[in-house]
Amino acid sequence: MNTIIYKPSTYPNHPSSLFPQISRCKTTRQLKQIHAHFIKTGQIHNPLAAAELLKFLTLSTQLEIKYARKFFSHIHHPNCFSWNTIIRALADSDDDDLFHVNPLEALLYFSHMLTDGLVEPNKFTFPCVLKACAKLARIEEGKQLHGFVAKLGLVTDEFVRSNLVRMYVMCGAMKDAHVLFYQTRLEGNVVLWNVMIDGFVRMGDLRASRELFDSMPNKSVVSWNVMISGYAQNGHFKEAIEMFHDMQLRDVSPNYVTLLSVLPAISRLGAIELGKWVHLFAEKNEIEIDDVLGNWEGVVKVRLKMKEMDIRKDPGCSWIELDGVIHEFLVEDDSHPRAEAIHSMLEEMSNQLKSVGYRPNTTQVLLNVDEKEKAKCIALS
Repeated sequence: MNTIIYKPSTYPNHPSSLFPQISRCKTTRQLKQIHAHFIKTGQIHNPLAAAELLKFLTLSTQLEIKYARKFFSHIHHPNCFSWNTIIRALADSDDDDLFHVNPLEALLYFSHMLTDGLVEPNKFTFPCVLKACAKLARIEEGKQLHGFVAKLGLVTDEFVRSNLVRMYVMCGAMKDAHVLFYQTRLEGNVVLWNVMIDGFVRMGDLRASRELFDSMPNKSVVSWNVMISGYAQNGHFKEAIEMFHDMQLRDVSPNYVTLLSVLPAISRLGAIELGKWVHLFAEKNEIEIDDVLGNWEGVVKVRLKMKEMDIRKDPGCSWIELDGVIHEFLVEDDSHPRAEAIHSMLEEMSNQLKSVGYRPNTTQVLLNVDEKEKAKCIALS
């Protein structure tokens, strides 16, 4: 029920008296009632009151963010808090064609903020804009923001630096991220270390990710998850399980993500005993992964049975004719004399694509394989 939460006659003139009512609003309709009262009393022109109402409008759904954007357009001379609020909401939004809300608008609003010239961005503005750049893989805009941050002397702020590193990582610019990371060397920022490690994993550079992981002063369960998942997704199943065992020795308790990350390795290597341990651990700790566990246990048993009976699935095959010579290609066939060079070239091409922001869309690959294998399926299609 959309309850009317106030009687207009009971409102004092000072806008701060409305703040408790704003915070108690449960629906957009209730917020719109206060918005109407602001317009009626002229308090809409009070920067403090407008900023407070805008803050709560942007905590809602995509539809309410669209309304918040309209509300913002009616604020005369918005203060820095109001600019930051609308930019943050748009940066956090998903790309929604229905409501015309997406992170790109965060960059547009930031541009309007600079053009307006009445308010200078502060240390709370840049993390929001950098987040939008990261989501959109806009590396050039991100580098411009880096220069702007340095010009304003904000590069020493830990929150701003962290978001700069994150932006470079998400854009695939690991060299830039690496340089900035080691310049700042935020030893206590576990989240930033995890972002860097995950960035190297995304680029397929497991050696760099492992070196960084090993030098990490304080590891969280997320740190272990990133490495286990990275090994499993890149086909290093033995290393994934070794990392999982090492995690236990360090008294780090696995969570839901850990178990899901190690299951592909358990399946591929037929490690039934470890699979049973994972099942018992999940039951004991009330981790709901029964459907996944049931699926993987079945896969493990089938693969072991096939191995015992010496049954092998015929590999996929394709061929091309070049200069009168037929070249045959088999799935997972490395018999070609230059197989290593071919794989190296393919990996280099893939890394170059990722460095400019390409991310393979694997959602349409309906195979029960890891992300790297799905990406390979797309690459060969």
